[in-house]
Amino acid sequence: MTGRNCTVLKSSNLITMQALLLIPGDNRQFHFGESGLGDSSDLLHSDTLFSALATIYEYALGGAERLIELVGSGRLSFSSGLYALLKETSDKPPLLFVPKPLVTYTSTDDRKRNKSLKYFSLGALAEFSQHFNAEKLECDLDLTDLPSIGNDFVCLPEELDDDQEAFAQCSFRGFTTSPKVKVHTTVEDNDRLYYETTVQFHSFSVASVEYEGAYCVLFDADRLNPEERREFLAAVRIMADEGVGGQRSSGNGQFRAVREVTIPVPGSSDASCYLGLSVLSPADSAEFDALERYELFVRGGGSLGLRGESEQHRKQARFIREGSVMNRNISGRIVDLSPTDAVAGLIVRNGRNFFIPI
Repeated sequence: MTGRNCTVLKSSNLITMQALLLIPGDNRQFHFGESGLGDSSDLLHSDTLFSALATIYEYALGGAERLIELVGSGRLSFSSGLYALLKETSDKPPLLFVPKPLVTYTSTDDRKRNKSLKYFSLGALAEFSQHFNAEKLECDLDLTDLPSIGNDFVCLPEELDDDQEAFAQCSFRGFTTSPKVKVHTTVEDNDRLYYETTVQFHSFSVASVEYEGAYCVLFDADRLNPEERREFLAAVRIMADEGVGGQRSSGNGQFRAVREVTIPVPGSSDASCYLGLSVLSPADSAEFDALERYELFVRGGGSLGLRGESEQHRKQARFIREGSVMNRNISGRIVDLSPTDAVAGLIVRNGRNFFIPI
């Protein structure tokens, strides 16, 4: 395949992809706004990552428009922050998990477990591809036969150490809910109690070996010149220190380390379907028609400026979540969510597509 995101090694049917491991450390918490004060996204969405990096570019690297141009032109593309499991003292690539493709699974008897499994390891994804009927958008892979890490992450037996039952009882990612108070404003007379959810990472041990979780961002920067690439990587490292998401003043959102790695991803040069690994906004109706299975969610909204009658709000738009299945590679677009009476381009979200063949 000669695609915007990757280059296939035809001899091994693998795609070598550049990746950045964002390693949070034990018990680090993250809050990524979803649809309300208390909700949090599970993944570090690509548009959230884009917004955080744009802020770094604006105050440290010559202006946010530099990043907007790189991403909008397709010279730089990146996935959402996907989950990865790191093994202590191992030189092997991390165990990367991608969203479970949104297709019909026909051979799983335990429907409750099938629904709870949300992420596939790359090995499980390769196995999925062997059982996937692209024409019917059906997969006869029985997920109940595969081991898992906790209730959400499914993988192959050879990707884990011997004690697979121990992994099923472990988790490197969980959720924490705590009470918060929203202080009243000019449009709300009373303070309001709500509950805020955060994503929390945990380390665990199996057979005296330590494991920890991380976010992994796949990226393609091959079209950047050396200076542009250095700036992008510098922005990521600054962001790791500054934090991403909400509640950063409370210590949330920071990473203890950033590590650049390469990861072999299963793929095919003649794939008939592709798996979306980023938040996506189709550029036109033809791109939307290329989507076979997808899930919509709302991005944007929220207030700007001062409280009161002069308050402005970001526009809202529907985006497509990670895990979508499409019949061809589509580009997506940068979406302008600036308020109606504001300067165009003041607030943009990244809806550019990042995909792998399945």
